[in-house]
Amino acid sequence: MSQHPLNLRPASMVIDGEEWVPKTYADALADKLREQQRSRASHNQQFAEINDLWANLPHHHASAPYAKSAGAFRKHGLIATGHCDTETIVFESKAAACAAAPVIANLARKAHGYALVIVRKNFVICSTPHSQSYKAMGKERFQASKQAVLDWGHSILGVAA
Repeated sequence: MSQHPLNLRPASMVIDGEEWVPKTYADALADKLREQQRSRASHNQQFAEINDLWANLPHHHASAPYAKSAGAFRKHGLIATGHCDTETIVFESKAAACAAAPVIANLARKAHGYALVIVRKNFVICSTPHSQSYKAMGKERFQASKQAVLDWGHSILGVAA
């Protein structure tokens, strides 16, 4: 039994330079090309070095938010080096901001896995790290964020790269 012509959905199509192709195909091809822009070795090297830096944090950093895990260390480094999204919310008073901050932090952590929330006067400032996934970052952005985070980590430990 065939479907009635009025019940069919039109396909999203894009031109690839020469011919029309389904948008899903073009998107999948773009994702695959983006992934190939940087090497798996560079990606893995960053995570290995972050793990080493985190494992060697001095004891006086134990209560810092980035000391909980190597992942938290990397994500905090992304925020500290500006590879993040930051939102500022204004409240009527500092007390209102202080009351809202834990709720905002909880929501941001659920959405992004890590968030740094700060209260300044009557402002709540919430920063969440950019994803370093293959899909989210091409080669140049990944290389810049990788180097910045590793430099930040080395400065935290007081060691040369």
